[in-house]
Amino acid sequence: MSTISRHCPSCKKYASVVVTAHQEVICPFCNTKWGQTTELEKIFETCPVCQNSQFYVQKNFNQALGCLIMAVGIVLVPLTYGLSLPFFALVDWLLYRKVKSIVICYKCGSEFYDFLIPRNFKPFMHHIGLKYDKYR
Repeated sequence: MSTISRHCPSCKKYASVVVTAHQEVICPFCNTKWGQTTELEKIFETCPVCQNSQFYVQKNFNQALGCLIMAVGIVLVPLTYGLSLPFFALVDWLLYRKVKSIVICYKCGSEFYDFLIPRNFKPFMHHIGLKYDKYR
């Protein structure tokens, strides 16, 4: 099931909408229309919410959890003579590898879950993100 998630500009709630091809994307809380999907294979030609054509990929991984795992490893360094760092780094890396990637629109911040991600999409680039700061 492919979903689009974002903070609704009208009600300010974070909402997720399961989408199919050629469907209106509507906030489940306030019924505000966000946009219209096209064919799901072509959804990343332009964002269905804001019609922007720039996206980035990131792992759907809780960064706080990753930091907590490494913090535990750092705290245990004196007791393990430094062996805890490679162990906890490996645990963090294995969790990171297991988690799926999501696509995010630079302009509106819509998050696209369970879509086929094009290979040419790159991680967040600050020089591109700065261009869209005024829209968020």
